Amino acid sequence: MSAATDTQTKICHGCMASLPIGARECPYCGQRQLTRFEVGVERVMQKVFSRHAAASRALFFLMVVYFLVITVDIVMHPDYGLVDALLEPPGDLVYRWGAHLRGDLVWWRLITANFVHFGVLHIAFNAYALRYVSPYVERAYGSALTFSSFLVLGTGSMLCSNVFGDVGLVAGASGGLMGFIGLAAASAHRENTALSREVRNSMLRWAGLTMILGILVSMSGTVGVDNIAHASGFVLGVGFGYLLPTQTATGFSQLWMIRGSRILCALLVGVLLASFVFMMGASVSSKHQNACISDLKLKSWGKAEIACAMAYRADKSQMISYHNYILVSIINGQVERARGLCVEGRRRFRHAKRPLSFDEMCRSIDG
Repeated sequence: MSAATDTQTKICHGCMASLPIGARECPYCGQRQLTRFEVGVERVMQKVFSRHAAASRALFFLMVVYFLVITVDIVMHPDYGLVDALLEPPGDLVYRWGAHLRGDLVWWRLITANFVHFGVLHIAFNAYALRYVSPYVERAYGSALTFSSFLVLGTGSMLCSNVFGDVGLVAGASGGLMGFIGLAAASAHRENTALSREVRNSMLRWAGLTMILGILVSMSGTVGVDNIAHASGFVLGVGFGYLLPTQTATGFSQLWMIRGSRILCALLVGVLLASFVFMMGASVSSKHQNACISDLKLKSWGKAEIACAMAYRADKSQMISYHNYILVSIINGQVERARGLCVEGRRRFRHAKRPLSFDEMCRSIDG
């Protein structure tokens, strides 16, 4: 049995010597070693993902599966069909699945928006870019840092888009992928070989072409292109490319690099999962909110109370959840409940820059 697969041995990350699984330090090069537990986790992950381009595969899987889920949801909607889902998905459903709206800063949307796409052409272009660029990034920085970098760079580019862009609905992986182009260019420049310089120049040409085409398309007014996310993603990627440690052909040679990259990846995966949990809550709330508003318009106060209550419980981060539930509570004579919601809502949105939509109703019952 080889040392790579023998459960009683492990490979030193410094000199590649075969060591007992419990060895804390390599007797040949003096490097501290991964623990038995860390080696076990690494081998399990190698079985789940192939050693080659694990992060690239995981990102591709997430984007495609998420696109299929959104497509099915749109197709099942009574007002839309397959053509709408593939070519021009409706903005309200795209927003419900995690796109972000410039000017309305919601932290988890800055993350989920990286996995949402406006139709099959949008995801096809981004999937191609991922397939082309990510192997260069993963070769230089390893799978854990590659996956982490996409989340950080994609979120950073979305934040810049939200802060500096005009109001509009934004989604797509291109900000993070432009970050990958910046990472690949930086790592290739740091390597400084004839081949790596060619890779660097190729990445710079691609970034330049993407920005020029994006500006031209935006000027034509035919398709919306988030040039702010593209530019900021690339700049952030270049910066990260010079800060992050690079690995050799056999991986990282220092224990702190291995542990640091994995801990960072684990933390960011947790944040990613949390953002999707928030998205699901908002998505469920949106469905109930639509029913709540519809029942209020029809003056079906009993049904409206049920729908508004479900929307409120599903997502308390939106002011409208409090507004509608307070309104229907007052209409149905549930004044004490409305008063309690007023107290809770005022406390939750005490730092809001805009006026509280339910404040006038609350003042009417305060006396």
